[in-house]
Amino acid sequence: MLATMKVLIIEKDKTVRQSLSYFVEHYRNCEVFLAGSKKEGISLFETIPFDIVLCGDRLPDGNALEMLREWVSQNPKLISILMTVQSDERLKQEALRAGIQGYLVKPFDLKQLEEAISISDCGLRNVE
Repeated sequence: MLATMKVLIIEKDKTVRQSLSYFVEHYRNCEVFLAGSKKEGISLFETIPFDIVLCGDRLPDGNALEMLREWVSQNPKLISILMTVQSDERLKQEALRAGIQGYLVKPFDLKQLEEAISISDCGLRNVE
């Protein structure tokens, strides 16, 4: 029996947060934690060993990319996926350099999310 993966979803939009949570819980046997801000995300991250972090890039109280960069440097095994409304090559390159494995441009379909999450099963790959 596989251990339950712990997934943190940090997203300011409540509807997006809930639908991602619903999908992730049903996609895999995952335990999902939700945060609506950088501050909430940090306090959860400091107390729970997460396997995957899905994070919106525009948080009401700070820069998601900086936060993820820090977390990945603390825990290189962490699977981090940045969700953004900007299809910005510079941001994407910066995210990849920061060690973030997945980059999803909103609105993305659940198939793309599934591929990003399955990074955890088979090593790194760029999600297009």
